[in-house]
Amino acid sequence: IIFLQLLCLYTLKNLALHVGLKQKNNKYIVLGLTMTTNTKLNELDFLKMVDTLNQSDQYRVITKYNKPEFYNLCADVPKKIGVFLDIEATGLSFTEDKLIELGMVKFEYSDDGRIFRILEEFNGYQDPKKNISAFITALTGISDDMVKGQKINESAVAEYLEDVDLIIAHNAKFDRSFFEITFPNITPKAWACSMYDINWNSEKVESHKLEYIAYKYNFFYEGHRAIIDCLVGIHILSQELYNSKQLALKQLLDNAMQPRFKLWAQNAAYAHKDLLRARQYRWDTHPAHGFKAWSIELPENQVATEIAYLKNEIYNSQMNIPVDIFDAFSRFSLNSYVQQDKNKYTDKINWINGLQNAK
Repeated sequence: IIFLQLLCLYTLKNLALHVGLKQKNNKYIVLGLTMTTNTKLNELDFLKMVDTLNQSDQYRVITKYNKPEFYNLCADVPKKIGVFLDIEATGLSFTEDKLIELGMVKFEYSDDGRIFRILEEFNGYQDPKKNISAFITALTGISDDMVKGQKINESAVAEYLEDVDLIIAHNAKFDRSFFEITFPNITPKAWACSMYDINWNSEKVESHKLEYIAYKYNFFYEGHRAIIDCLVGIHILSQELYNSKQLALKQLLDNAMQPRFKLWAQNAAYAHKDLLRARQYRWDTHPAHGFKAWSIELPENQVATEIAYLKNEIYNSQMNIPVDIFDAFSRFSLNSYVQQDKNKYTDKINWINGLQNAK
């Protein structure tokens, strides 16, 4: 507030040309508010100025995130418990780096995407038994002294998650990998990803970074600490998407609960690598069989088209490539192949085999 007051007073004369400020006897009038450079503004005055600025196409005012008491009043609908989870680590590699902070925030939600109350938080530090780099300390604010001798109790984490229906993370592949390495005995839960289970590009949000999405929804926050990242993630999920007009959580739920199909273009000719990369395939190692191949993960309604493309443009024949099927319980998991319920998807496996073998 102090910063905004200084900014407003400093730029008063410059704003006059753009947002209708009027000068009279060294005083300035803003929507009926008379001011001088010595005027002290209250919160209502700031709101009036923000409203004026936002009406101009020359300015955009974003506000600092403040935790709300609730998002929607309790309604007579079945409610579930979600948790937004965030992990800070010594680096990006779950095989070489270690978790140093775990943050989780529970919240109530309904299947139509409404969020109700924010519930209890869980926060803990973990000693990685290695020095935290200066870069990570600068990024997260977590130092060696803060984590020295600290250990997160796995039983306490399991107890906290016992009543949770869905775990959400922003880049769930990263968070779930570190979570499973650190807490290997916790019963798997359904996971969703606020980065990839919402089509941000089609909703006029050009970057997947949490800070940028917050900016697009007119707020900012001090990031890269686990609990605040979780609270901001929940806040973003409560917003209405720009194009579809869906609640963000509703689109996430719709996408996360659908089965996903991972196609492995095994033995594709090297000459086709640029074609595959252009279609968003990624070079990857199969978690169970160990072979390397270009792979892509798709929703069910895109599988037939992609198999037809592979047959016609890559293999020029019938084919028999591996296809893995994931649901919310196995997706993003290091143990995804083990957790696949092949009996559950027998009909879909037969459908895919038919597509591959059709002439």
